[in-house]
Amino acid sequence: MKTFLRNAAMLVAFAAACQASLALAEDFQWVSGGSSVAANKDNKAAGDKDAVFSGVCDGNCCDNDCKMFGGCDCDPSFGVIGQFGFDAFKGAGDGMFQDNFGVVSGLNAAMPVPWLSEYGIGWQAGMTYGVYDFDGRATSYDSAAETQQQIFITTGFFRKAREGQRFTGGIVYDWMLNTNAGYQALDPTFGQWRGQVEFALSETNGIGVYGTLRDQRAKYYGYTIARPINQANLFWHHKFCSGADSWLWFGFPEQDRLNNDGSLYDWLLGASVQVPLSERLALYGNAQYVHPSSVAGTTASTECAWNVGAGIAWYFGGHAVSHSLNGKCWMPYMPVANNSTFLVDPLTQP
Repeated sequence: MKTFLRNAAMLVAFAAACQASLALAEDFQWVSGGSSVAANKDNKAAGDKDAVFSGVCDGNCCDNDCKMFGGCDCDPSFGVIGQFGFDAFKGAGDGMFQDNFGVVSGLNAAMPVPWLSEYGIGWQAGMTYGVYDFDGRATSYDSAAETQQQIFITTGFFRKAREGQRFTGGIVYDWMLNTNAGYQALDPTFGQWRGQVEFALSETNGIGVYGTLRDQRAKYYGYTIARPINQANLFWHHKFCSGADSWLWFGFPEQDRLNNDGSLYDWLLGASVQVPLSERLALYGNAQYVHPSSVAGTTASTECAWNVGAGIAWYFGGHAVSHSLNGKCWMPYMPVANNSTFLVDPLTQP
């Protein structure tokens, strides 16, 4: 109970900090580089043709900021996105005991890189904190009454396509920090590289690839006991007339197990969506299933992995709505890592 109250207090404090930042954003528009929502409304009321949503751009639903091949909008000069939602996941390290359900909150920010912004180079950094299993966990270890906690940290560089350009890409480094993870209730820290390249087919559709490359592994007395799983994925990105974004991906995790005992997973399938409700508020959802290599049965049910999440995203200073394929140029391009983009192969199974 004490652990639950401590974690709940931390989440409330985090939410309070976000609300305080929101008040600052409302009063001082500290996400700069773009006009305020109120100013945009005034411009539209005054009949400013550059501020009025046209709804059409070269035969596709967009706005007057729409660029050929989906180039990004230049405003704002930097941006911050907060998120809060529910999250559930299961990995091979959880074995046959359970999956994990909890809440997650975090921030993701981006800005142009000094002296490189003229080339479209931006820097992003973000972190999420999740608390799971409020009622305890099925384990034979002493921490059965404790919650599981996860911190993901992501930072790196990106470049979004400008008008008339088709390629967008980014490369980041991800950390996963765990407390009471898996059926063994371990506290490992992992690291991986993650890259993504997207090619705009039109103002509303893009295709691309994203992949991960493991780096930091978890060790016990010098022996590797768990490591990130390399993966390669193909994805399709679609921009809706409303400004909503959707991604659908299919890919393959690496086939070699940490213990050299065959393969763990065959393929994976996932999707995510973000729907703006206003200039500041959006809904998000994501889901992924990773198919185990074992035939259906006890082993396969133990090794399968999945992740489902849903919640709200808050754009401090506005700019949640964009009708360009790549969104705002200086908003974060790649999401903070989660249990879909960061898979782990444990050495032993229960």
